[in-house]
Amino acid sequence: MAYSTLAQEAIKCEICGMPSQQFCNNCQIILCINCIKSHVDSFPSLSHDIVAFKNRKIRLAFLECEFHPGQYCETKCETCHTAICTMCILSSVHQGHTKLELVKVVEAKKRDINKEIEEYEFKIIPKYQTSNADIEKQISKVSTECAETEYERERLRSIWHQEVDTIFNKIGSFTQFIKDYKLAALKTHQTRIRNLIQETNQKVNINKRFLSSTNPYEVANFVSTMKEQGDISNNYDVQLPCLKSNIIEGSELSIQYGEIQATLTESSQCSLSTGMTFLSTREISNKASVILTIPTRCKPLYRVVCVGKDEAFITGNGKNITRIDIRGSVLETFTTACCVMPSGIAVNCLGELLYSDCDSRTVNIVRHGQTENFITLPKGWDPYSLCCTRSGDILVHVSCVDRNKIIKYKGQTIALNIERDEKGIPLFQKGNFTLIMAENNNGDVCVSDVNADIVVVVDAIGSIRFRYDGTPAKRKKPFSPRCIVTDSLGQIIVTDVNNFCIHILDQNGHFLKCFDNHGLKVPCGLSVDSKGRLWVGLLDKGKVKVLEYLK
Repeated sequence: MAYSTLAQEAIKCEICGMPSQQFCNNCQIILCINCIKSHVDSFPSLSHDIVAFKNRKIRLAFLECEFHPGQYCETKCETCHTAICTMCILSSVHQGHTKLELVKVVEAKKRDINKEIEEYEFKIIPKYQTSNADIEKQISKVSTECAETEYERERLRSIWHQEVDTIFNKIGSFTQFIKDYKLAALKTHQTRIRNLIQETNQKVNINKRFLSSTNPYEVANFVSTMKEQGDISNNYDVQLPCLKSNIIEGSELSIQYGEIQATLTESSQCSLSTGMTFLSTREISNKASVILTIPTRCKPLYRVVCVGKDEAFITGNGKNITRIDIRGSVLETFTTACCVMPSGIAVNCLGELLYSDCDSRTVNIVRHGQTENFITLPKGWDPYSLCCTRSGDILVHVSCVDRNKIIKYKGQTIALNIERDEKGIPLFQKGNFTLIMAENNNGDVCVSDVNADIVVVVDAIGSIRFRYDGTPAKRKKPFSPRCIVTDSLGQIIVTDVNNFCIHILDQNGHFLKCFDNHGLKVPCGLSVDSKGRLWVGLLDKGKVKVLEYLK
């Protein structure tokens, strides 16, 4: 009972509820005159110090020993984890056991509880509140910038002719998508932080109840929950595409917003729309056509990474990474220091080659023919496949034993670990196969989880968006994904080595089409060149087929 408020409230007997002015110091109970005898008779083996309530002494309420009547349990046997009395101490049952005074145990526990309350109130809760305020600012920023984009869109609309309304409508839809997507991600993260604040406040209240408790056993058995406190990510990706336009009066109009691009050129005065080209209006063809088959010397052929429109890096068994052109000519061969083979390759926005080496646990970059150690992985983690993002970040699939996750690096600094969902459940299945990643136009990270035979897509902060198991494609054999890429339309493209085909999804995971009629036997490597063509590496044949699939 909290006695600090009794001055403002009527003092009542704890037995019958009648007004009272008496108090038993030994039993720490409020009594009326009529209940004193009943209380004493109920506990005949205990001594009772009955005093006026104003002369009460608040102290720990020790219980009578169940083995030795008339004795109080004022000691704790650390060996048996139980409260004992003086007679118990002298008995052979607790001979040689470690014993502590309960008063000292409670005092030590209450000091610990005080420290934990201070940690919650002065460090953890303010940290969460600061993060919540930061997200509020980011939400305001997203709304403001999107509003400015909409204003600029309408200003430019007046310059362009009505024939180009379609492209502006697409820009409007894309802006709304970005706004909805960014705000949804931020508000989801904000809800998580607010829940953490509420949960932490509840923990503080529970700790305060422990702190004011007169029950020594309850306090002595207090277990801290501080270690369960989860940390939060402050990696808020609110970078928005910039709306750009170039107007050369009487000659050309061009506009770009993210991956949406359009150019209108005028070759004569009779029609403003003459020669107009909209890259954004390209659509997936009903059938893909093989325009080239490129022979290579890599058998098996594991990876294909395009460089520009007519070249690609390829790898197979062995230490070499080979650069070929679209005719199959070898332009250069780079020999790595890997003991067996590079475990992943990628090309950054500058055209520089990166490769991962499990033996040295490093990601290396090749500049001017020389290898530089770019990233060293944390101890115990081995690097596998790589993906270079549009912003210059690097995604690395890393594995420890059979545990898998993806690390996003900004330079040599870890910016994000993608491993578990908001409930703490692993996003990727345990196993020894490599995860293969691609970044989409909206910032999503698309992952081919070969261990689970599924495609996993998370947003820019690592929250799950959707999974694709190949069912909508209605293939004869189970879905077995390998390499994965995205294109300028935000479509997700993944090879299926079981069904010798390629699955194409939209950026929300809806199945669009399968291409399976081009002799794509065991399609393993996959890349998109700067012309939007697919380069498909065939594992066993060591060939690359170049597919035109957009119209």
